[in-house]
Amino acid sequence: MTPFVWLMIIIAALVAEFIRIELYGACAAVGSLAGLIACIAGLANIWQIAIALVITVALIVLIRPVGMKYVMRARREKELLGLEGCDAIVTCRINNAENSGVVRIGGRNWSARSNRPNAVIKEGEVVTVIAMRGEVAYVDIKRQKGNIR
Repeated sequence: MTPFVWLMIIIAALVAEFIRIELYGACAAVGSLAGLIACIAGLANIWQIAIALVITVALIVLIRPVGMKYVMRARREKELLGLEGCDAIVTCRINNAENSGVVRIGGRNWSARSNRPNAVIKEGEVVTVIAMRGEVAYVDIKRQKGNIR
């Protein structure tokens, strides 16, 4: 294979990776880079392909699971940040002293605490999500109109 073919494979793998970040494309791009290096070194086509495949599979098996932990964590943090500022409905009374409370945001229930110390917010109140920390929504009583997810 020519270096041009390997470059096209690398570009295709990277484009696929950018479309949907799952790290398969990145692994294939690195494997193809190894194939390109083998091509430049003058190895036969069969060896270029074999090296590219072995490197790609090794990266998918060994590196991708670790990398996906970081990708999933970043996706989760982005999702949680998207909930901040949204309105929610209190489905179970929020009482910081008792560490209790549940709100419904976007059709999903979340543990909730008031953003104000010692506050109690009764069931049915509309609140605004001030911050998300882990699986807990920190909320305050709604002051103005907005959209409830």
